[in-house]
Amino acid sequence: MIIKPIIPIWLMSIICLIIIFLILFDKPFKEKISNKIGNEKTDRQKELIKKQIISSGIKILIVILMFIINLRFMIPNGESTALSSDLSVLFVVDTSVSMRALDYNGNKERMEGVINDCCYIIDELSGSKYSIITFGDTAQRVIPFTTDSDMAQAEIKAIKLENDSYAKGTSINVVKEVLKKTLEDEQKRQNGDTKFVVFFITDGEITKEGERLSSFSEMKTYISDGAVLGYGTIDGGKMINSSYVDNPDSDYYYKYYYDNNYKRITALSKLDEKNLKQISADLGIDYIQMNKQDNINDKLKSIREQIINSQSAGDKIKSYQDIYFYFAIPLVILLTINFIIQKRRI
Repeated sequence: MIIKPIIPIWLMSIICLIIIFLILFDKPFKEKISNKIGNEKTDRQKELIKKQIISSGIKILIVILMFIINLRFMIPNGESTALSSDLSVLFVVDTSVSMRALDYNGNKERMEGVINDCCYIIDELSGSKYSIITFGDTAQRVIPFTTDSDMAQAEIKAIKLENDSYAKGTSINVVKEVLKKTLEDEQKRQNGDTKFVVFFITDGEITKEGERLSSFSEMKTYISDGAVLGYGTIDGGKMINSSYVDNPDSDYYYKYYYDNNYKRITALSKLDEKNLKQISADLGIDYIQMNKQDNINDKLKSIREQIINSQSAGDKIKSYQDIYFYFAIPLVILLTINFIIQKRRI
């Protein structure tokens, strides 16, 4: 049997002792017991003192049960074999302002789709290692490769898009060197014994003046599988003004510009499949247009087969089962009794 306290034991002990002190030394208790000692009591007074002692006893038992439940007793529940995989999943995520456009699965924000889909991929490819690179005006590696899927999902959910007030135009080329260095360094760190699955996530747009897509083919040798995931539509999605993202009723909620006739036009961001297909060809992976999550299922199925084939048995791990609910039952009973007692006093 082991314990895994929810609240540190020292802190919970202090809390419980303070509550018990307040129960024992509240004013009504002192009046009915302490102040009556040595005096002859009526039957009515004796009955009140008896009820007070029972009520206080129940409250103290409730506090004791809360302390025990907080300890979180756990009993052994068998052993399992840890599985490890040499598959390293790398997410390369576009955080430029165009990823705020509203054309994912209808009229949802592209980045909302990216976050949900990446978390789904992590769940489906459990047992792998995960890392994240983001790029906009600059590119950076958010976390190194980790087997902690919860951390990877938390970092995905924490990704912030650029503020369009400071954005300098989109360039996919900016991520090239960071991607190359990440693959090279991890390959060396693992002595070449790893398989990279890369999910390159972008709408394919390049808006930086005079910029053209460079070749990513030199990274192809490191990558065993993955996909270029294209977010957006050919017709385009309305772009949200980052300064008014929390104010959808504002006239400035959508980005806009004026044409040659000074007519106000709502700005659209359109999927650039030409660039997306070039990146997929350079990296040797598939291109998938992501207008809904199901589009990735076939790809994940084939990758899961790789994981199964590459998994190796590790150490034996003991598993434990919570037994707090055994203490929760008497706690509920005592809470109910205490509620009835207090109700009758009213």
